[in-house]
Amino acid sequence: MSALPPAIGGRTDLRDEVYQPSTGLKPAFISIAEPNAGGADINEKTFPKRGSVLMRKTYGHEYPRTLGALMAWSELDPSGPAVTDSAGTLDRRAFQNRVLCVAAGLRRAGVGPGARVALWLPNGAGYLAAIFACARLGALAIHINTRFRMAEVGNLLRRSRPVAMLTEWGFPPVNFPAIFGALPAQDRAALRCVLGFKVSPSVTQLAGLPVLSLEGTVADAGLDEATGETPCLTFTTSGTTGGPKLVLHDQQAIAGHAIDVARRIGLDAADAALLAAPPFCGTFGNTAAMAAIAGGAHVVCLAQFDGEAAVRLIRQHRVTHVIGGDDMFGRIAAASVGCRFDSVRFSAFAAFHSTAAASIAAAEALGMQPHGLYGSSEVQALFAVAEGKNRLLGGGVPVNRQAHLAVRDPQSGSPLPSGTSGELWIDSPSRFIEYLEDPAATERAIDADGMFRTGDLARLAGTDFVYEARIGDAIRLGGFLVSPEQIEAVIQAQPGVAAVQVVAASRGVADPVPVAFVQPAAGAEVDEASLRARCLEQLARFKVPERIVVVESFPIIESPNGPKVQKLRLREMAQAILREERQDQPHDAFVQLPQG
Repeated sequence: MSALPPAIGGRTDLRDEVYQPSTGLKPAFISIAEPNAGGADINEKTFPKRGSVLMRKTYGHEYPRTLGALMAWSELDPSGPAVTDSAGTLDRRAFQNRVLCVAAGLRRAGVGPGARVALWLPNGAGYLAAIFACARLGALAIHINTRFRMAEVGNLLRRSRPVAMLTEWGFPPVNFPAIFGALPAQDRAALRCVLGFKVSPSVTQLAGLPVLSLEGTVADAGLDEATGETPCLTFTTSGTTGGPKLVLHDQQAIAGHAIDVARRIGLDAADAALLAAPPFCGTFGNTAAMAAIAGGAHVVCLAQFDGEAAVRLIRQHRVTHVIGGDDMFGRIAAASVGCRFDSVRFSAFAAFHSTAAASIAAAEALGMQPHGLYGSSEVQALFAVAEGKNRLLGGGVPVNRQAHLAVRDPQSGSPLPSGTSGELWIDSPSRFIEYLEDPAATERAIDADGMFRTGDLARLAGTDFVYEARIGDAIRLGGFLVSPEQIEAVIQAQPGVAAVQVVAASRGVADPVPVAFVQPAAGAEVDEASLRARCLEQLARFKVPERIVVVESFPIIESPNGPKVQKLRLREMAQAILREERQDQPHDAFVQLPQG
């Protein structure tokens, strides 16, 4: 096991502290050189010119500054289990050698400092090795969600312009090569080659590009090219309330945050083992995996989530840590057939669905002791972990003691007192550098003091904070900013309701009103009048939904961190209902909407 750096001293307000680069630039700013406009070699710097960007707090000297530094544990206990996937278990020495061999293969393909490499892979030892190999070479990893299909993959490749793509042949749920081969030529114009895991020697080309093997040797891996300031990876935002953006992090932010998370949740314990179920392409799965590696824990990978498979792996490998979305916990609980998990001592969840309370209660009954979390692609997942009386709520205490929080009025930007709901602003060493090649979005998101505008509704509560909703999801009703979860909880508790989502819409110039969309349980019928009556009994009148609409399913977007309901699409649907409905027309008990 590695000796993690000692805990930093008491929480301090370091609002004026900024990152001090070692490049001789002015202390508060850092620049990245502009790439050549012509046909750059694959090794040339391909990062955009960002000008001067105000930086954030920094990790102390006791933290590792690169991803390579996180692997120091392999020198201490080379025989301990590092990564398990469907192919078997690699010990720490074998996994480190896997990283070096992948780095050698990438280097032989021409990948070097500044190159961008798209990673489109399922969870497994190969994906983790590719992440560390890119970092070792000083290359930027562009993560692609395995759930993405042609339009989404093409858009991401077109915007990020990677020079190489690493994918896997023979993954049953997704035929990556077939999807890639069908992409329009302009979407893959920047690519020079494709590199593959499990690729047959007979495959030499894909869509006109050379297909190269990743077979390399440890001796050819070369030196570690990275520094703390080296751009490391991009996460893709979900785009549930706006267009998706590419969130750029440097190596010191990923490495430092991994140390903080490992220390906070106990992934540095001698017997720690993580069920790595959320995809590594998103911050949720990536952060958990990096923290496990930072602590020297055993990473047990699940390439495609299945409740029964998850239960089997937890019991077989004595998994101690389970982290994922609320629906994942519900499926694990259903597959457990009531048998408790005696090895699990820490679990944590993000609530993505209105059924979260039931899923987490089922996990609690199995002894999993779930904790609420807060995180985002911009400040990384597990930014905060909920404890004590607020353990099952989103939010918590930040894992880094330097993190500075503020809650401000969403309209005026004025600071709000503790306990008052407003927009959450964050400055932390785990914060992102920029939205890749989107300076306007970056400027809107980060103020002159380096504070990131999260777009989340939250309130400070003593030493921690409580997350309430996305600002775009929150509803201004009766002069109050209301979290839709307050209304959803009342409807969710009624018989026959499987799931519910509440959004705001308005008739013309009138003030917005809540509209609820209800998914009935299998075989159940729900009555709009009865549900509204229950709401009238339990909620203030201005919170009672104007309409309660029955739908077969909610519009879903496959984000890198799991499926999320498209609130924007629901608002459009609600607006259309109110616009088309005459005010003097009686409400129908059921309105079946076209799906899509």
